[in-house]
Amino acid sequence: MAKEVYLNPIAEINYENILDYVFDNFGITVTNNFIERFEQTCVLIGENPEIYPFSNRSKQIRKCVLTKHNTIYFKEYDNSIRIIIIFDSRQDPDKLNALI
Repeated sequence: MAKEVYLNPIAEINYENILDYVFDNFGITVTNNFIERFEQTCVLIGENPEIYPFSNRSKQIRKCVLTKHNTIYFKEYDNSIRIIIIFDSRQDPDKLNALI
């Protein structure tokens, strides 16, 4: 049975910022494609979280490459999955370590 996937507040802000950026720079069609891809990816994460590699094994944080510029970091719990952050891979990787 698939687990519910939730976004932490930081991940919600990341998602909204990405949508704003994509819409402003690429238009509604690309934005809708991104939303669809994100939603499909969340379904896959909810169904099979273990197929994604650990980014930080000690904290049990896994990662899923959403696009070539965006990676989803999430943690699995007994009854749900929490997306911690949606990280733009063009940023300084040290920033990611501070956030997760």
